[in-house]
Amino acid sequence: MTSGESFDSNAGAQDGISIEITNITPRFFPTPVYAIPKNELGAKITVKLTVSINLTTSTPFWLNPYQSFIPELWTPDGQKRQILLVPDEPAASTEANRLLTDSAASPLTGSETRNFKRWRIQPGILIPLGIRATLSWHQDSLQLKIPTISDFFLSGALPKNFWCFDALQEGTYQIRFLLNFHRHPEPLELDTGEVGDSEESDLEVLATPFANIRLVMPGLTDSSAIEVDGVQFKTEMPEPVLAVSPKRYDVSTPVKLGIRATNNTSTALRFEQLDSLDVSLIDEAGNKVHMRSDLLRTGVGSGPKYYSAQPGESALFVLDGQIDWVFNQLQLAIPNQAGGFFYFYPLQPGRYQIQLIYRATGRHVTGPKEQILEKVWTGWVFLPFVEFYLV
Repeated sequence: MTSGESFDSNAGAQDGISIEITNITPRFFPTPVYAIPKNELGAKITVKLTVSINLTTSTPFWLNPYQSFIPELWTPDGQKRQILLVPDEPAASTEANRLLTDSAASPLTGSETRNFKRWRIQPGILIPLGIRATLSWHQDSLQLKIPTISDFFLSGALPKNFWCFDALQEGTYQIRFLLNFHRHPEPLELDTGEVGDSEESDLEVLATPFANIRLVMPGLTDSSAIEVDGVQFKTEMPEPVLAVSPKRYDVSTPVKLGIRATNNTSTALRFEQLDSLDVSLIDEAGNKVHMRSDLLRTGVGSGPKYYSAQPGESALFVLDGQIDWVFNQLQLAIPNQAGGFFYFYPLQPGRYQIQLIYRATGRHVTGPKEQILEKVWTGWVFLPFVEFYLV
């Protein structure tokens, strides 16, 4: 397979069972773009993947919660990357890691296939299973780590084993997942209520269609900006040191924040604003800060629905927020410009990293006149993290 060659879009269907990566939809977001994080401790990017199972036949399908979705990753030049199975132990030796040359067409062993009460997949119900991967540096090697078990079955626990792809670079990668499974018309129930083991001859393999993931290095002169197809996206935070008053509920600390999109193409561009933003906040220890939002108010915001930028000009999405004391906790509120806010709490004095995420589908453009006068920019961009301090 060569770079740019398309993959079989029906690869995920087999005898009434299909799986696919549903949060990366080629129609709206053909290629999510991730800014490569800094090569420093705690700097990492979360890559959210969702593998969905759809059963369209009446034949029962049983899933072992500890059965892995096994990833395949293809490089920009069409080469399949080697995959490692590693424990989540920083001190683990590389000799202990298991190199899988054949991308897991055979079933896993040990903890990845432990006996467990299998979960019955009901016909006609789309089952989404989240997989929270991370992109970070390990010994000067850019690494994509993917948990062997879906978040759905971890129930809040931390994953113990990961699939890893090392030495990644800039470019567009293609990813898919394989699933080994057994199909049982009438599964044998044990006295404990668990499903009995089946013969290896019953083993079948499902594969999702491929999805794209694009990695882009931040600018050499400006680490808060990346350029995507002629448009530079930059996080604006002119005041990185924020002085917070000690527990005064009548005083707010303003936070200047925004995204500047500079149009370096030869065409006038329109950037959607409504319901197009997301935010991630990382604390000093490298952990995500708890966030809640009130996005149910989408559509009632008073801000502009879109911004325009002529060639050589830029548009600034203003996201000025504030820090307040709420119930004895420091809280950062950032408007989503759809009538609601993102709320991050509890905060403490120290160093933080904030990431702005911009995605636009073009679905709000309805009239042909709008489409002729300005080209609507569509895509999904994860901007570089920007540091700030609370004092």
